[in-house]
Amino acid sequence: MARSYPFAEPDRLDIDPALTAAPPLIRVKMPYGKETWLITGHSEARAMLSDPRFVRTTADPLDEPRMSSQNNAPGILSLDPPQHTRLRKLVTNVFTVRRVQALRPRAVEIADSLLDELTPPADLVEGLARPFPMLMITTLLGVPQEDHKKFGVWADSFLSTGAVPASVAGEHYTAICDYLAALARHRTADPTDDLFGSLVRYLNAGELTIDELVMVSFSILVGGLETVKTQLPSMVYLLLTSGRWDSLQVSQLPAAVEEMLRYIPLPTTAVFARFATEDVAIGDVVIARGEPVLVEVPVTNRDRRVFTDADDLDLARDPNPHMAFGHGAHYCLGAQLARLELQVMLERLLTRMPALRLAVPEHELGWNRGYLVRGVTALPVVW
Repeated sequence: MARSYPFAEPDRLDIDPALTAAPPLIRVKMPYGKETWLITGHSEARAMLSDPRFVRTTADPLDEPRMSSQNNAPGILSLDPPQHTRLRKLVTNVFTVRRVQALRPRAVEIADSLLDELTPPADLVEGLARPFPMLMITTLLGVPQEDHKKFGVWADSFLSTGAVPASVAGEHYTAICDYLAALARHRTADPTDDLFGSLVRYLNAGELTIDELVMVSFSILVGGLETVKTQLPSMVYLLLTSGRWDSLQVSQLPAAVEEMLRYIPLPTTAVFARFATEDVAIGDVVIARGEPVLVEVPVTNRDRRVFTDADDLDLARDPNPHMAFGHGAHYCLGAQLARLELQVMLERLLTRMPALRLAVPEHELGWNRGYLVRGVTALPVVW
């Protein structure tokens, strides 16, 4: 019998013990859509996510198991080969590691300018975590500065599971798409060398349609914002409350960021179901043709079969095959950008504010409710 999912409300950065104690595959029923298999095992998740017999599309979109009435992810994550393969190749041709690394000086500049504006006590959510990734992703896409604020409002709506009414979320998604289409038309007449300008050249060459351009740009925009906006304050919170801030060295940040990506349960719920195109064995379970499958990423990242002392925070963990950015064909396009931003901002914080402390008792912090991601609503600090 399928269990109602989620089993419990998200509690800070804790993972529901009922999920960590669950078998690698279990049957669950979400508020909307059909019953689904939920994968909690690391190897089982990797096997499913890399298996081409599992696809995103279904005959009836309302079959997709989900938390809200609207369908999930009207973006590149909703596509299958060959369209997904073609679009992803075009994006990776211009969204290169070299392009991302070339942004490091700009990232340091933005981080320092934001830190310059802070006076204690300061809220790191509003003062750093919201503006930093917005400034970075809009720099990458070449979005005019005067439009940054409304982009943040639109992106927040997309990640709502109830905090924002479905009608408002739909209006905001339409607003993003209309804005990006208008920006593409403007860039056709006035070309630029940023990432968006490069995608517009594909549009002009007939390799992308306007709808496809908007779709991939939307995916980059939202994906590039949310991981850093939510994870940055969660990482600072975790380092402060675990007593690790004082001993962490800048040279340790690459491994420390990877471990916190593994350890911190960013999503509040599993999303983006795949559907079996034929009967497929995953672990000890046969997924029947047409059945959906979801991955509980935070729990796969605590799989004791893969991670020694999986529930411990080991900032030097190596190897660390976490799946915070997914796996397989839909591996996050913005993973390298998110890593760069997290490392740069934590580096600047450690360097400039080594005595950082919470300004309020831990129990007074508020946490997001009604969104696909979990994190503090505010993180007041002193230094």
